[in-house]
Amino acid sequence: MGKKSSSIMSGGWTDRQERTLVNFLVNCSKGIIFMQSIDVSSMIKMGEKMFELLDKWVEQVGEENVI
Repeated sequence: MGKKSSSIMSGGWTDRQERTLVNFLVNCSKGIIFMQSIDVSSMIKMGEKMFELLDKWVEQVGEENVI
C-alpha cells in the first residue's frame, strides 16, 4: 500500500440471525482489499468501541498511508 494513498472503508448490515456485522476494507493503489468481518452486535451502540475498531485498522495500515 502506497504512502498517502489508502482509504479505510467499512460497511455494516444485520444478517438473518439479527447479528450486526461490519466489514473493514482498504482501498489502495492495488485495489480494494478485504481485511476483516466483525460481529459488533454487542458493541454497536457503543461509539467509543466502534472508534477503537477503526483506529486499529488505521494503525495496522499505517497512519502515514491513510488519507
